[in-house]
Amino acid sequence: MKVCLSIAGMGKEFAQMAETLGQYGQVDVVGLTDFSLTGYDIFIGKQLSESILETADCLKAAFAYKTGVDNFPLQKMAEKNIPLVNSHADSNVIAEYAFGLSISLVNRITECDKKLRKGIWYDNDDPYWESIFDMKVGLLGYGHIGQEINRILRKNDIETFTLNRGGDYADITPVDTLEELCKKVNLLILSLPKTPQTDNIINRDILALLKDKYIVNVGRSNAIHQEDLYKALKQNYLAGAAIDTWDEKPKHKRAKLKPSKYPFVKLSNVVLSPHQATRIEAGHRRYVEDITNKVITFIQTGELIDPVDLAKGY
Repeated sequence: MKVCLSIAGMGKEFAQMAETLGQYGQVDVVGLTDFSLTGYDIFIGKQLSESILETADCLKAAFAYKTGVDNFPLQKMAEKNIPLVNSHADSNVIAEYAFGLSISLVNRITECDKKLRKGIWYDNDDPYWESIFDMKVGLLGYGHIGQEINRILRKNDIETFTLNRGGDYADITPVDTLEELCKKVNLLILSLPKTPQTDNIINRDILALLKDKYIVNVGRSNAIHQEDLYKALKQNYLAGAAIDTWDEKPKHKRAKLKPSKYPFVKLSNVVLSPHQATRIEAGHRRYVEDITNKVITFIQTGELIDPVDLAKGY
């Protein structure tokens, strides 16, 4: 087997991957762009352009050392019958972070922290916080992350709901429509992938069903219409939101960039998080190790573990 490993830089995790896979075939390390897939059986990377895919003449499978795959030419891969495998190694810790955001939001922890820094101990206009244990929670997105979130919630005897997509709903109640889901719950947690079908799925019409309720998003940012969300929060129609993903990120780690063109930073009923759910110590290592093992399984047996549905985009 001939393997093409596309990375931005050679850290110890990728060095270990290259060494391990080198026992099964030739591993060539390239950058993120400007390379050819001619002659390669396996591609490993975090992105792939359609033009580079066109150079592939014997590619058998591609592997993404992350969860999101919207940086891959899925339609063209389907046409060429080239499967794609991604990693869900950090689903449980992303679920943990989603639970943490939910607690911080409904318990008003960050809001109280900001006030106390100004010397404000009691807000006599609205002094109380809510308990997630008294709530019903909806999970919009019930893949690996959503199921892990559900596991945490159900261990705490919190009643949960999700959309019926024909899956296994042994420990969660399925409902038929997003509108019904919003009406049933007090808190809605999103862990959706980025696809055309999820674009602005949370918009003014859906937010109208969430009066005095809460939203948490640890999925992709395209799922929520930001202007509609901002207006719902500013008008205190929505009780609160905790958002971990935004339309833009700084191009450089030390660059400063506000999360949105809308002034969420001026609102007290929103928890702002800088795409932090996956930024856990050892998280990258788990992704790389997971994909390494999946590549080895494919080389040895031809089995694809966790293949992406190229038509659905996740």
